[in-house]
Amino acid sequence: MKHALTGSVAFLLMAGLLAAAPAHAAVAAAASPTSTRAADMAARLQPAEQQAVLQARPAPATDGDGNTPGLLAWPGVPRLGLPVLRMPTFATPVQPGDAAARPMLPWLALAATWDPDLARRAGVARARAEWLHGRAVLRVGGVDTLPSGRLQGGEDQVLAGSMGGMIGAGLLSGHVLPVFGSVAREEQVRADGAAPERTAPVKAADLAAHSLLGVATALEVAHGGAMLCGGMAPCGEVTGLAAMVHEAWHFPGMILAVPGGDLPGGGVPDSALHGTDTAPALNAVAMGVDMEQVSPARPDVLGEMLRRAVRDGDIKPAQVQAMVTHILASFYMAGSLDHPPPFAAARTGVQPPPVDTLMGDVEAEGAVLLQNENRVLPFDPALGPVLVLVHPAMRQAADLLADGLRHAGLNVTVVTAPDGAGATGTLPPACAQAARTLVLSASNEDNRMITTLAELGGHVAVVLTADDPDRQMPWLDAVDSVVQAWAWRDEYAQALSALLSGQQDFSGHLPVTLTGGLYPPGMVDANYRAFERAHVVPLFPFGYGLSARGRLALSELHVVREGNRLNASFTLSNPGTAAVRAVPQLYVETPPDLPGNPRRLAAWRSVMVSPGHPVRLSVPVSLRLAGQWNNAGGNWSVAAGDYTLSLGFSSVMLVRHATLHLPALHVPATLENQPAPVVTAE
Repeated sequence: MKHALTGSVAFLLMAGLLAAAPAHAAVAAAASPTSTRAADMAARLQPAEQQAVLQARPAPATDGDGNTPGLLAWPGVPRLGLPVLRMPTFATPVQPGDAAARPMLPWLALAATWDPDLARRAGVARARAEWLHGRAVLRVGGVDTLPSGRLQGGEDQVLAGSMGGMIGAGLLSGHVLPVFGSVAREEQVRADGAAPERTAPVKAADLAAHSLLGVATALEVAHGGAMLCGGMAPCGEVTGLAAMVHEAWHFPGMILAVPGGDLPGGGVPDSALHGTDTAPALNAVAMGVDMEQVSPARPDVLGEMLRRAVRDGDIKPAQVQAMVTHILASFYMAGSLDHPPPFAAARTGVQPPPVDTLMGDVEAEGAVLLQNENRVLPFDPALGPVLVLVHPAMRQAADLLADGLRHAGLNVTVVTAPDGAGATGTLPPACAQAARTLVLSASNEDNRMITTLAELGGHVAVVLTADDPDRQMPWLDAVDSVVQAWAWRDEYAQALSALLSGQQDFSGHLPVTLTGGLYPPGMVDANYRAFERAHVVPLFPFGYGLSARGRLALSELHVVREGNRLNASFTLSNPGTAAVRAVPQLYVETPPDLPGNPRRLAAWRSVMVSPGHPVRLSVPVSLRLAGQWNNAGGNWSVAAGDYTLSLGFSSVMLVRHATLHLPALHVPATLENQPAPVVTAE
């Protein structure tokens, strides 16, 4: 019997199995209409015009006095109707149009929703803001060319690439070009200071199943865009990148580099400054760089040095034309050349965007319930008042949250503990009489205070308000409830109050491993796959998240092969009394007798499930995720053997398993652009 699913149904997985991108943003192979149009236009450009469009240079100020800080302009070719396009410099973390000191998106909170529709909506909102500011290009972080530890998009390449790709799809729908790549300050630094090695050159083939998997996923899911080389480290550290992107992936768009000092070879030599060296330009072209962002504080590479190399015959005109073709293909994917944003808004002042509940919705779906002993959450008004305890820095956030809780019918009082409070007798007197206390905590400096509060004997719920995968929780066994609410924004207050009061259920799942600051000896990466290799269970695993309303059950997992994909079907049921948003996760594991990667996320669903109505779900999985990169063939090689798919609600809470024998296979690496399979519930 078929049942309708309650709410929205969505799934994310690698290899182009995700819909929702506009037709004009299609990724296609080299013979696509987009590539053909780009090649035809590139051939029409004169040599000087071709070389000029390889750079985005500082944009002149609207009053004609100097340049606009942080804003660059791609020159276009007015003779051929190619407009000037503005973009921010990518040498620094992404900032919103109002230049407020915070990231453009609450990355980890958004990733914790595991909700592709919400990610696309975030991209649409960001495109609207960029359009109002006259900008046509935006960098989307969360993935990077080089291994980068734990990025703001989460620690798993498939999750981060898919969610980033959906943001990109939203940007493309507004004719804003997404450029996928991160910069150093967007990385989550480990508590012990360890970081991946990035000084030695590495082959793109060695990154195909790691960092480049996230980039490929983002480009494929978005159905268009461009990629950034030079975010975490110079482009020159990845050899064979251009061949991977253009020949194996068949991606027609561009590779873009941040300002000159981060191009291949690092800093530009003094000889180049005096017009005697073209090596940086030769290196950039060899590494696949198509466009360079120019900084007024650094010498550029694809300007005079490239022109000299062309004159000397070291770089062929056909190479320059191919670079231009890649650039134009990316802009045509976005529709930026046909629908450029007007500069009028940038000159006359920008009207504020319409009021949007996006940030609140991100918190509502992304807040993760980590622990809920004695079912303290949600707070029941019938059980008496709730005391909210904070340090002075969080007082405004506490007042906003308390107002929301009061509107839900709770009796709430906010008290402020002095900085350094924690020892017996230093907490506000009200804490000793409180039966239920809610603590808003932003750092480890609160740990002593939380421990002392728990020793008083009342029920304690802790809300973590920072993006810290290594947050220590020495008080975990002494408190009742813990919520990971991510880096605080005032827009979170209403959504969080709805979760704490029971008006809405918790449904977020961790996009990162919460380590508690503890790692097995010698561990460099602190992600779930590293913990699995070390046979250590972390404090809270990747993918983990509880519901306050009930539990879900998974059963009847079956897996069959369909060409270059596996199709996994299973039953999801809700034995409780209230609807619950479920995020069932599929992980694939290679045969134990084969060298390779440990278990990894392969696919998931995000679905509301009504009580009493089991649903049968079907999820396709790309066999690329079961294979190893075959550099000689430019494809994915799947060895013959028994492969296991495991189903559960986190990377370690896997309750159903299915094994399938596969013959030796070769799976194409071409980025696909096809509609998602029809989602059905039987």
